[in-house]
Amino acid sequence: MSSQEIRSRIRRWYVANAIYFVTVVTRDRQPIFADRTNLLRLRTVLHSVRDLYPFQMHAYVFLPNHLHLLMHVPQSTNISKLMQSLQWNYTMAHKRERGLAEKVSLWQRGYWDHVVRDTLDFERHLNYVHYNPVKHGYVARPGDYANSSFAEYVKRGWYDEVSDIDGVAEHRVSECIAPYEPR
Repeated sequence: MSSQEIRSRIRRWYVANAIYFVTVVTRDRQPIFADRTNLLRLRTVLHSVRDLYPFQMHAYVFLPNHLHLLMHVPQSTNISKLMQSLQWNYTMAHKRERGLAEKVSLWQRGYWDHVVRDTLDFERHLNYVHYNPVKHGYVARPGDYANSSFAEYVKRGWYDEVSDIDGVAEHRVSECIAPYEPR
């Protein structure tokens, strides 16, 4: 069974009022977001999608060929519609700015998501988001990568600006979220 067949069989587990870790990948892992114009378009579209499907961003990283988001999705927002809107609106903006009329496929089909279950799970995903540019060899330290929320967490005192990520104190995570308790 191919990976595309497997992805087509995935069924989403919807949890109202939850924090989601989401990964979205470009088609064939093309480095679309290595281009500054494309990256700015992504940021603009993400803000406009938030007006349509409210969410609260906790952390993000935009790499050349994929992105990770850690966000609170309220009960009024459907995560699938939010992500579909992000991908569709980005593609339409891309086509409009380039004057393209033909079909353009910029994204790998679907996206991957994970419902954050508690403060430790939140901490692990927060660290994963911020360490991802190091993991992929773009920088030596998370603070050296501009297209992430790492600098905001340094300002908040969660991370040391020059050190590797050794974890976030759990009491600081609880300042950001209440533990998610499955029902």
